[in-house]
Amino acid sequence: MTDGADDRLPTRVQTPRLLLRCWQHDEASILGDLVEGNVEHLRPWMPWIKFEPQTVTERVALIETWTRQCEEGGDVVFGTFFDGIAIGSCGLHRRVGAGALDIGYWIADDHTRRGFATEITSALTTTAFGVAGIERVEVHTDEANEASAGVPAKLGFHRDRVIEKEPTAVAESGRSVIWTMAQADWC
Repeated sequence: MTDGADDRLPTRVQTPRLLLRCWQHDEASILGDLVEGNVEHLRPWMPWIKFEPQTVTERVALIETWTRQCEEGGDVVFGTFFDGIAIGSCGLHRRVGAGALDIGYWIADDHTRRGFATEITSALTTTAFGVAGIERVEVHTDEANEASAGVPAKLGFHRDRVIEKEPTAVAESGRSVIWTMAQADWC
């Protein structure tokens, strides 16, 4: 995964309104309630929703997997908390190759259109560029998901390319837009 402590991803990020921190195994019910309350909101764009509902035991195991990945220097998955309440989840992922991180995010339906996804993506971009060896940050959105694409566009990410891929969620077009930000271009 990684070679040293300076290239490890953080386990906590504070934004002006949000706390992003790793999910804890004792929060499996909180995460479960959040996901279950947003299944129809998430179904169009999130391929993992097909595995819902999960039992508390399955969700604990998932959180423990995320914890282990983080401890081993891999991906980090954060709960997104507003005024102490979980309103979504996000992450920094090492799935796009050396020198780069990919940001993923979702916000509960009753908290959308308040700028939270933009705030998260801005903070995680700044955080990513503070990690040794990271020179590029990516956000991947389906071409049909205009709301999600608005986030990197608003932050000045470059619409780098479109990749044809098999749709994995019900509303996906099969065209994944790759938005990129180079460290030198991030203010």
